[in-house]
Amino acid sequence: MPDYRCRLASASGEIIERDYTADDQDSLRRDLEKQDYLVLSIQRRSSMASAASGIFRRKKAIKVKEFLIFNQEFGALLKAGLPIIESISLLLERRKNPVFKAALEDVRDRVKGGEALSDAFAAQGVFPPLFSSTLASGERSGELPTVIGRYVEYTQKVLEVRKKVVAALTYPVILVCFSVLLAGLLLIFVLPRFEDFFSGFNSELPLLTRIVMTISETLRSEGLFILGGVAVLLVLFSVWRRTPAGARAIERLVYRLPVIGSIVKKFVQTRFCRTLGTLVAGGIPVVTSLEVLTRSIGAAVFADATHRVVGQIREGAPLWSSLEKTGLFPDMAIEMIKVGESSGSLPDMLTSVSDFVDQEIDHELQTMVSLFEPVLLVGMAVIVGSMLLAIYLPLLQIYSQATM
Repeated sequence: MPDYRCRLASASGEIIERDYTADDQDSLRRDLEKQDYLVLSIQRRSSMASAASGIFRRKKAIKVKEFLIFNQEFGALLKAGLPIIESISLLLERRKNPVFKAALEDVRDRVKGGEALSDAFAAQGVFPPLFSSTLASGERSGELPTVIGRYVEYTQKVLEVRKKVVAALTYPVILVCFSVLLAGLLLIFVLPRFEDFFSGFNSELPLLTRIVMTISETLRSEGLFILGGVAVLLVLFSVWRRTPAGARAIERLVYRLPVIGSIVKKFVQTRFCRTLGTLVAGGIPVVTSLEVLTRSIGAAVFADATHRVVGQIREGAPLWSSLEKTGLFPDMAIEMIKVGESSGSLPDMLTSVSDFVDQEIDHELQTMVSLFEPVLLVGMAVIVGSMLLAIYLPLLQIYSQATM
């Protein structure tokens, strides 16, 4: 979806500028007017421009763990019978993050002015869309503490899976970084000490030694240009990655990677099913829940597929069959969603699918670590061994010639 820069006037007369993502200008204008904003201007931003500005501007984000703790406290206060405004005021005193504190102050003021709690959180632009939709379902059903508790449980599950993925990838990443660092030290600082010694040889150096010495000399003479070129490429890649086309291309490439691609795809699948189950369990219609998912799933390929699913459901197709056509979900998940849709237990089935996929992620992570560790260790041995051979082969060659 395209990005828009909006110039707005609030009900208090304050002029603000914010960036929004929407299907088109008309729908964005309607949404903003529903939030009691006077729309002064809406200007579409180019993909590359919005991506580049996203790199250099400071990110005003709220940490997931910090937001989780807030919701645990907020839900407990509401469950104890405290009014919404008083609960937010109490929690405001404990917030150290200035962005979070300012957002909560604005939420409190909006609620005081008669705005719905879900709309007040949605207007901030720093909270997950899923949270605002969850609050809306709680407001309609009168069970706000219950839906906040459900959101807390959902966030804890997602964080748990993410923590397992990060923990499993940490050791391989450390090994790769150590290998690169060790190779760099040998090439830049160790091998040059042997260069004068090797230049005195009357015979031709072995091929491996010549290759390694050439790499070492190139790194020493052109190292700054190489680093500068790599830095420029990384910046350009980061800008392209933030464009819709770049995000989709990279995501499709990641899904095709052996082992890692399957884990990443399963992580998005479990998040999709758990988010959809949380929204539907809160009383939000399936179509509305899927529309929220397109903005909060965080995966462009899945968001595009979800958008197509919404159109098919509106035309009368069942959820399971629309999801099956995307080709992004395993047969087991489709069958369980089909049973849940026909039996009226869709939220429970979606949660079961998420739990099952989480178990598969655990198994694949263990398999990946057990495979990567020996491969990386062998790779380190090959790199270091090749450099040591490059040093010792000429010495062995001299020794063999002297004994002949």
